[in-house]
Amino acid sequence: MYRTGVYFGRFCPPHRGHLYQMIVASTKCEKLIVVISDNRNTTERFCREDGLPTITYQLRKQWIAQQVQDMEHIEVRVLDETDIEEVPYGWGSWAEKLKKVVPEKIDAFFTGDPNAIPMLNRYFPDSAVDLFDPERSRYPISAAKIRKDILNNWHYILGPARPFFAKKVLIAGTESCGKTTLTKCLAKLYNTSWSEEVGRYYARDYLGNDETIFTDEDFGRMAYLQAEQDYHALRTANKVCFFDTDALVTDYYSELYMGHRNKLVEAYINPDRYDLLLYLTPDVTWVSDGMRLNGDQSRREMLNERLIGMYKEFGFGDKLVFVSGNYNERLRKAIELVDGLLKLHQA
Repeated sequence: MYRTGVYFGRFCPPHRGHLYQMIVASTKCEKLIVVISDNRNTTERFCREDGLPTITYQLRKQWIAQQVQDMEHIEVRVLDETDIEEVPYGWGSWAEKLKKVVPEKIDAFFTGDPNAIPMLNRYFPDSAVDLFDPERSRYPISAAKIRKDILNNWHYILGPARPFFAKKVLIAGTESCGKTTLTKCLAKLYNTSWSEEVGRYYARDYLGNDETIFTDEDFGRMAYLQAEQDYHALRTANKVCFFDTDALVTDYYSELYMGHRNKLVEAYINPDRYDLLLYLTPDVTWVSDGMRLNGDQSRREMLNERLIGMYKEFGFGDKLVFVSGNYNERLRKAIELVDGLLKLHQA
């Protein structure tokens, strides 16, 4: 058994083939150091070309570290190669940097790339090179292929990385538009997770069901609790995750109840978190549930225009799609839009 082994790569994104190699390599050495090679310029270009947000080294390190966090003999480090020429050049500079990132004596390198062997032998003549499954027979996938087609390669992506790639659908609207029911129906149909509206039950759970005693701090706490619930829903998402309202709705209710917006809440408003906003219009019958206060149709329409204006003001306009009609029509329209987002049933 080797004392110290190194397994390196871009891991952009990390997938099950990478994990397989890490686990196998970890059985051959006392300590395995996983080195994430990061060239910011290259990473940004790759992701831009594939229509993805930049997969930063921080994200990649977090994903891999989470995946192996209970395997104490595996450690994750980062090598910044932004100022190094790209492969097949720059091996000498890369080797010098690696020796600083891994000052320990390297007994073995683990790689699935036969092209790396001559260079590793040249710059690390005292280290063994263990070539592992270059044909990718168990997991026939590469990070480049995943970036080109995220959803059809979903099963290869490591669990901690999936929230980043999952499509995020926000469902919003004013009172009694069927948001909660539609959110649950869609999540069940797409076999995935969803996040409920925290504000709907906040007064019941924290204020003795008395909505007259809200404070600014309560609304800030609602936004925080909503963000935490959204995060946990995303961790178990299957390609898409549904969210019943967001922090902007909390800010809308702050204005409604407190007479002003809330800076604590607005810190959580971010249109970039979502891929699609299904906005339900107030053209279904208003249903009293003991908590709703704005059943008059003229007031419903006024509040609806106010909420739409806030979404546009905060930059949601290009993701905003209106969904109207009866409940059956809303469901069919929502399914059509989500299918389009996921590129399902398309020629």
